[in-house]
Amino acid sequence: MRNRILPTLILGAALVFGAAPAARAQVTHLGVSPKQMVKVNYFGFWDGTTFTAQWSDYNFGVLTGDGTKSFVVPKGKTLILTDIEVTIRCQTAVTGTPNIQLGAYIADPAGTAVSILNRFVPTRQTVGYEMQRTPMTAGYAIPEGYQIIVDPIDPANGIPSHYFRRVNLLGYYVE
Repeated sequence: MRNRILPTLILGAALVFGAAPAARAQVTHLGVSPKQMVKVNYFGFWDGTTFTAQWSDYNFGVLTGDGTKSFVVPKGKTLILTDIEVTIRCQTAVTGTPNIQLGAYIADPAGTAVSILNRFVPTRQTVGYEMQRTPMTAGYAIPEGYQIIVDPIDPANGIPSHYFRRVNLLGYYVE
C-alpha cells in the first residue's frame, strides 16, 4: 500500500509545482497578461530655437507606434494608466524655485474636452535632469480615440528654462 501512495504523491506534487510557474507567468502583479502591458513614450528636445517632439508606444516590449507627434489610444482598446514617469530638463540656471507646471492631459476625439492627468513642478535650479514619478494606484482609463497630450515646455518668454525631455506612461490595454 505504501508503495502505491508514495508514487501518487510524487506525481501529484510534480503536477502542482510544475504547473504553478506556468500559471503564475500568465499574469502580472496587476492581474493582467504581460501581452497587455504598454509603455507610451514621449520624447522632446529643445535646440534653443525649435522644440521637437515625438511619441512611440511599446506593447509587450514591441515598438508599435509610428513616432508621430501625438498619441491616440488605438481603436477597440482602452488604455489603463498605472504610472507616469517624467524626466525634466533644466535648460538654463534659474534663481529660486521655478514657478512653472508641466502637464500631461487627455483630450476627447473632437479635441474639445481636456482632462488633466497630472502636473509636475520642476525643482531643479541648475542645468541638468530630474525625474519625477506619479503612481496611479487605481488606474486611469483612457478610451479608444482619446489623445494624450503633454505641455512640454515652460512658456515664459518663449525660451524655456525647463521642459519635458521624456514622459513614460505605463499601463496596459483592455479590449
